[in-house]
Amino acid sequence: MGLSFFANPHYITKNTTAHHCKKGHGMAKAKSKNSVGRPKFEVTPEVLDNVRRYMAQGLTKEQCAGVLGISVSTFQLYQAENSEFSEAIKSGQAEGIQQVTNALYEKATIDRDNVAMLFYLKNRAGWVDKTETKIHEERTVTLDLTRIGTDELAAIEHAFIKSNAGRGQGREISAQSQGVYEGSLADD
Repeated sequence: MGLSFFANPHYITKNTTAHHCKKGHGMAKAKSKNSVGRPKFEVTPEVLDNVRRYMAQGLTKEQCAGVLGISVSTFQLYQAENSEFSEAIKSGQAEGIQQVTNALYEKATIDRDNVAMLFYLKNRAGWVDKTETKIHEERTVTLDLTRIGTDELAAIEHAFIKSNAGRGQGREISAQSQGVYEGSLADD
């Protein structure tokens, strides 16, 4: 049952295919000798206008090549070798920038759009957003407690407990702590 396909194979030969092509059955006649690949790209006034318009609209060169139906390498080749093509690219880019710059300028000056004004000033006048950065500095103080007596250590401990409990939040040094401090200076 599965082998019945191979019992009577039907093949189309090259001559039959060529015969069908000549009579117009199936494939259209080729206009040139080399019918393989894309048609040759030609820079015409219409192509130059399209390139200028595409570049003014902000398309990249890769995107422009795709819209024109050519490869990026072909696009680059024509840009390098054809001054009119290269000029269409440059003038299109400049035209697009000029149109958007004019629209931005009018939006900022005529419409008084704050966002447009800020954008313009940041990009043309060097304005920057003011940023405030608060730096939290952590200090580590090392005390030499070898020369401090037991009563003074107890006073220091009591001062730390009091400050951590929120009762000693003022800037004044308690009398007990001040006595410890002055006593430690006298020992030096």
